[in-house]
Amino acid sequence: MTFIKALGAQWNKGKLSQQLERVLMLEPEIQSLFIGATTVTTVSNLIAAIGFQGAVTQEQEQQLSHEFMLTILFDCFRLLMIKQIEHDNLSQAEHLIIQLTKMWATKELGDKPVNESSQTQYQALQQQILNLSEQLDELNRQRLLQKRNM
Repeated sequence: MTFIKALGAQWNKGKLSQQLERVLMLEPEIQSLFIGATTVTTVSNLIAAIGFQGAVTQEQEQQLSHEFMLTILFDCFRLLMIKQIEHDNLSQAEHLIIQLTKMWATKELGDKPVNESSQTQYQALQQQILNLSEQLDELNRQRLLQKRNM
């Protein structure tokens, strides 16, 4: 029974990855990130692997909302930020997720929010991402200066 549940979770993760890829390819500014060696498929798979939560899945046929995208990107961003701080070693796909999250945090809420508190939460999450990314950029600048001084 556990095997069947695990297989189902992997299936849902794959479906989520496909949905993420479709949403990301709709954004022209995000498409420009994928001109290098790492594809949007690779990044989508990594986002799904890091941010997937079995209980929180949207209807498979429905396009992912801006709120859902920001939430899953924020979850990935937090984990990758911790990895960057502790180990200072991210893959190209992981760097792209951080860039993607920063870009998504500057987007306006596209679809109408269900209520005003939903919009307030979205904006608070955007601001938190931007603040954390500034701190991460500052840490990276300090590390770079430290390496140059050696």
